[in-house]
Amino acid sequence: MVGKGTYRTKEEKARIVMEVLSNSSTISEICRKYNVASSAVYKWRDEFIAGGTAAMEHGKSTVEQSLMKEIDELKGIIGELTIANETLKKFNP
Repeated sequence: MVGKGTYRTKEEKARIVMEVLSNSSTISEICRKYNVASSAVYKWRDEFIAGGTAAMEHGKSTVEQSLMKEIDELKGIIGELTIANETLKKFNP
């Protein structure tokens, strides 16, 4: 059994949270069973739910938005370079 303050893997945290969400036992019972503080379990539960909620949102993730912004910036640079290249061709045949 893992003691309080000991590192838990994400799989362990998820398993504990799933047990909490199943309502098969009280949080106090689950905390005793896994020797974990209730504050940690509530935090994990809230993070788990927030992550699930974010996955259900429509639209693009932060990573996707960041990549799209970078692509737009790079397209702008390519456009500027293309114009500069065409201009140089006109003056240096």
